[in-house]
Parts: sequence; C-alpha cells; structure tokens
Amino acid sequence: MNLNFRSGSAFASKYARNYLSGVSPEDIKYITVIRHAAIGDFMNIRPFLIELRKFFPNAKITLSVIKHYMYGIPEELIDEIHVMSRYKENGSKTGLLSRIVEANRLPSQDIIFDLTDSTVSLLLVALSKAKLKIGYPYRAIRRTFFDIAVYRSDFVVEAQSVLHMLNILGAKTRTPLAYGYEKKYPKDDVKQIVYFAGASVETKCWERDRFRALIERMSSSYPSYNHIILQGIGENEEFLDIYAPLKERTNVLLQEKMPLEDAMQFIAKSRCLISNDTGVRNMGIALETPTVGIFFHIPPYRYWPREEIHDCVFNVEYTMPNVESVYESAKNMIDKLYEK
Repeated sequence: MNLNFRSGSAFASKYARNYLSGVSPEDIKYITVIRHAAIGDFMNIRPFLIELRKFFPNAKITLSVIKHYMYGIPEELIDEIHVMSRYKENGSKTGLLSRIVEANRLPSQDIIFDLTDSTVSLLLVALSKAKLKIGYPYRAIRRTFFDIAVYRSDFVVEAQSVLHMLNILGAKTRTPLAYGYEKKYPKDDVKQIVYFAGASVETKCWERDRFRALIERMSSSYPSYNHIILQGIGENEEFLDIYAPLKERTNVLLQEKMPLEDAMQFIAKSRCLISNDTGVRNMGIALETPTVGIFFHIPPYRYWPREEIHDCVFNVEYTMPNVESVYESAKNMIDKLYEK
C-alpha cells in the first residue's frame, strides 16, 4: 500500500511508510474501529464500515464501543464487539485500572482506527498491540499516539470525513455515501411528515412552542398528509405539551415510542423528518429519508450532507431559528420532492 497525501495535509511516520510498503490490503487480517459514541454516531460510520470491508476483504473487523452507548450498533457490518466502560453500575466513573483491564482484552490487530479521539479511546490505542494506528491529530500531543493522523474538517460532513482515513491508504471510496439500509428498510412512500423534538441534551432542543406552531402551519398547508409527532425513549420525550393543543386536528398524530427496528422502518417510509441535531435525524439521513435539521449554538456543516434531500436551518449568529425559517425550509423540501 502507498500513502496518498501531500505534505501538510496529514501526518505519517517513517515506520508507517515502511510497514505499508510491505503489505497489500489483502494481507490485513485483523482491524479494530473505535467508535465510543451514541446511535447517531453509529449511523455516521456505516459508510466507513462498508468501505472498510470492501478495501480489506480478508479482515476480521472489531468495533470497540462504550458500555452505556450500545443502542444501534451496526452489528451486520462487523464481526466482533469490544466494550470499554466510562461508568460503573452505581454511576461513578470507572478507574484507570479497570479501563486498562478492558483495553487489554482486545487481541492483537493489524490496524486500529480511532474515530473517537477521547481519553478512553487514546488509552485503548496506547495499550493496543496494533501494527498500525490511525487517528485524528486534534492536538499536537495526541498525534504521538498514532502512526498516521488525518485532519478532520468541521466543514465536511462527518460520514464523509472519516473516509479520509481510508483514502490516505489508497481506497477509492464511493459517492454518494452508502449506508447499507436499502434492503433492510425498503421505501414505501407514505404521505406523512415526522417531527422529533428531542435531543441528547436540552440545549439542542428547539423550543416546544415553536415545534407546535410549525406543526400547526404544516398540517394546514398539507392537509392530505399525516403530521406525526414521534415520541422518544427519554424521560422527557413524550411531547404531550406539543400534541395536546393540536389533537383535534385529524391529520396530527402522536406516535408512541417504538423498538429501534420499528422506528427505523417508520422513518424510512416517511416523506420528511424534521428534527433537532440528534440521533433520530442521523437515522433519517442513513435511511435516505429527506430531513430538515434545526441547528443553533453550533455550526451544522459537519452534520449536513449537501444533498437535495437534506437541509439545515440556522442563523449565521447561531441563535435559535424562528418558525417561519423552518416552515419555509420544510415547505420547499416537500414541494420540490413531491408536489411538483
């Protein structure tokens, strides 16, 4: 394998160059991918795992995950799961010794890819017996953990930027991104728009009065559609306060929380998903369902596929968007894709 980059665009040690000069992708037998994150991040790495399997056809792929974030693991794209822990059963943080024990359970690898760049993932990288270690050099000191380091831009969608770790090795990754769900969750065009008002943290949640006002306008503009408020698994994700003022409208419905498989199929058959920056929106993107994302506090570019079926609503000051802005985005999406 030959490295593919210009000076300054990435980093590779002399050891990495020497190692790669003597192996081909077919020679690689064991690979670990570290993704210590929640369901939305598992969705984002599906294209990486698909391309990884294609480029290293003989490799056994292990995914390292965090114990309290195992919902939505892409098990069909990997061979083994390795588990690390940040917290004990009582909620307190795990100690260094227990983390070292868990890290040492990972057998020797040919290549380890760190897609997380956290204290726990760096510990796993440092203790791993991988022949080649690839990661992100966010801080100069962290680059010393890796043989190859690839910069990650905040202006390139994350599912695309992680593929750069394969591109530097010579992999010809495809566009548009492939998530591998087209057979598992086939499309069934149903005239429904799904709204999800939750997020991993409260500060990412658009105000509920705004969600209610949006659904009120959308349900009037598209009376032949069902407008469905999707409940989440969180304690504060019943959204009854959004639904109650609208329940007399026959085309506004409340969908109770569902098992993951059912929720995925439900979103797959919908015409549009309107959501905060959260895992449910990433599910919609992976299912190739049109999405409208609502962003504030942070720029959206890292989480926004620049495709016709996806839009993000945000202000340049990163303040909370108003109802009119989100309504116009959703209306343009529906009209462009379905109401031509």
